[in-house]
Amino acid sequence: MDWFLTHWQAILAAIVAIGTPVSAVLMWSKPLLRSFQSRTKSKAQGKDGSLSFASKDLQCQWSGVISNKQSGTLVSGHWNVTNGSERDVVVLKARLSKYPSRLVQVSTHHPDDQRNIFGTNYPIYSGQMSEVSADFTFFPPIGRAPKPIISDVIFTDNFGSKYRVPTQFSFIGRKQV
Repeated sequence: MDWFLTHWQAILAAIVAIGTPVSAVLMWSKPLLRSFQSRTKSKAQGKDGSLSFASKDLQCQWSGVISNKQSGTLVSGHWNVTNGSERDVVVLKARLSKYPSRLVQVSTHHPDDQRNIFGTNYPIYSGQMSEVSADFTFFPPIGRAPKPIISDVIFTDNFGSKYRVPTQFSFIGRKQV
């Protein structure tokens, strides 16, 4: 029976002797692996392409609104969007990073019609550019006239990718007294 106990002690000692340096190497290499994974993911997204947004500065505006005797703010923007990916993409949602909105409407220019037709589910074809607009309604109001509202607009596409676009919305209308 002593040989059995000695045998298991030898096996346990070998496991500890081998396992300790192996686990140390794994713990040391974990940050390295994470760094490598994040680099390959970002390269894959860049290689596949993605959406690139450029705001149309003269068409990014805000003004005051009133609904049911309640003051609010309407923020409206237009962006030229280039699809650098190998697949068609639909922009589904948008939000301002700094403010929760009550209502948001996102529209994309019809890809096959030269007229000024926008809709909610039009795709941006692979390798093409289109125009996307978004209207945000806020109650209570945000912003102080005549200062611009500066915020990141976060767009989400049909593949779940998010795009953060810094945008400045100019005030239009009369300054409140």
